[in-house]
Amino acid sequence: MKRLACLLFPLLAACSAGPLMYPESTAGRPTLLYPTCPGPQTAMRFTTTSNELNWVFLLVHVSLPGGEPSPPGATVAETEVRLSTQLYMEHSPKRALHTQRQSETADKVPLWITASSPMATVQLANGKTYQVSIERLKTGFDPRAPEVRDVQHPGSPLGKGDMGDFILTLPELYLNGEKINTAPIHFKKREERYFPIFNC
Repeated sequence: MKRLACLLFPLLAACSAGPLMYPESTAGRPTLLYPTCPGPQTAMRFTTTSNELNWVFLLVHVSLPGGEPSPPGATVAETEVRLSTQLYMEHSPKRALHTQRQSETADKVPLWITASSPMATVQLANGKTYQVSIERLKTGFDPRAPEVRDVQHPGSPLGKGDMGDFILTLPELYLNGEKINTAPIHFKKREERYFPIFNC
């Protein structure tokens, strides 16, 4: 019995992760940063209502100081927000891209995400509100760019150290001129337990 406990202890320890920032919003839905690997890293996922573009997803996620995901070899001392993308089709009769021909056509469509402003608003739990600049929104970006699809890319600082729970309100965002349906995101700190997948 003691031997079994010793064997299980490393596994149980590996199943604990945190603290992490879990997002909640009235628009979009939470999704895993790594879709094929169950784990604790979660983002809020948004898209447009356009049938021609609703296979492009914008991910908004936050990294805590010293936490993951972070750029390899980098030491993050601030709470950062990162904007990433996922491009794929969900199996649904409501989606326009349901044939190989349509998918091949979509691959040739230029994509560009823009914002009405690069400024986002942060509201802390104590009520303090301030604005921050999100680097990626200053010029807009290509959702297909490898550095955008990499969730470990450098982010934009939201505040120094541990900010606790907070609400992030993004400016109006557009994909090829179509509005991306977003709403304020409430990031809540919590710890997770999950079963690790060793082949991810």
